[in-house]
Amino acid sequence: MKKEKKRTYDTIIKDLEIIISKLSSEGTPIDKSIMLYEEGVKLSNEAEKELIKIEKNIEKLKKLKKSSTKKIDIEKSFDEVEKIIENLEDEDIHIEEAENYYKNALEIICSVESYLKNAKSIIKKYEH
Repeated sequence: MKKEKKRTYDTIIKDLEIIISKLSSEGTPIDKSIMLYEEGVKLSNEAEKELIKIEKNIEKLKKLKKSSTKKIDIEKSFDEVEKIIENLEDEDIHIEEAENYYKNALEIICSVESYLKNAKSIIKKYEH
């Protein structure tokens, strides 16, 4: 079975607009209108799921930004990333597990980066 390519929210909305346009035209037969309506409902549900994902990603970023103002132990963070890298080098690792390791490493690295940027801006205030 062929897996469908994941569509973006924008492409889903464009497809919905096309369906709405076809439904609005007077010459569309009733059976075609029913098919278009059903496809529109499916696309609407797909769009809603994409919006939920986007909202969750925004919330994650907000939490990450809030947590970045906390003091962090950079050495400990680097040690955690080193351990993650070691785990990723395991040849028997499953893709889902590798993805989780990658996300954890990325979160740690982003936290360190944010912390260092914040420290840099504080230092610049005192340099002048």
